[in-house]
Amino acid sequence: MVTHMASSQLNASLFCLVILPLFAHAEVDDPWQSQVELGLQALAGNSDSLTLNSRLGVNYTEGPYRHTSEAKFLLVEKDGEEDKRKSELESQANYKFDPKRYVWGNITFTDDKYGPYFEDMIVAVGLGYQALWREDLSLLLELGPGFRYQTPNLDEIDDDDLILPNDVREFIARGQAALTWQMTDSALFEGRITAIYGPSNTSFEARAAVSTRLIGDLAIKVSTTQNYINEVPPGLKNRDSIFTVSMVYKF
Repeated sequence: MVTHMASSQLNASLFCLVILPLFAHAEVDDPWQSQVELGLQALAGNSDSLTLNSRLGVNYTEGPYRHTSEAKFLLVEKDGEEDKRKSELESQANYKFDPKRYVWGNITFTDDKYGPYFEDMIVAVGLGYQALWREDLSLLLELGPGFRYQTPNLDEIDDDDLILPNDVREFIARGQAALTWQMTDSALFEGRITAIYGPSNTSFEARAAVSTRLIGDLAIKVSTTQNYINEVPPGLKNRDSIFTVSMVYKF
């Protein structure tokens, strides 16, 4: 079951990301787009397991300005013991200064109890380019400098393991490609690759998701996220993979 601490952390994270875009002043009709996702899987028999994944996304668009924020939470329990707990927060603001180019600022925070880095925060700014921009297809490319702070996860390492105990505080380069394809009136594909390079380590994240509208604003979504970090403490894997199926409600 979801612990009280995890629930409090998730509620606080969702509250912060909902509040961030509220500082913008709305002067157009319906500048907001919001999504709520929830997936739950419980198995019983030879082994008991519970998987919970949730996401809240908020978009605000007015003229050349766009703000997107999202909070995600993942909890996995096996045979009554917590196996994975991860919270992710991301907020980005874009401002277009010509039809194809824009400036952006991004803040990303990850709290991963069982990952190689317990806390990972990145602040970055840069330039973006609309390589493709059609009614049914878009491709955005972004690149810029930033700063990263990471705290290594020592709780999951044995005492006799050689560990990487140092906090990371460094300047980094962040690049991203985001593809959106409206395949049919009811089916949407979204893909994103993010690369972050720094002196201590380099990380890659690849996301792919297909959502299909069921009834009205309700849809089903199948997604996968692949994370790779080239430097991790011994005993931990470089790659982490997550596959989720969830219901999505847009409002």
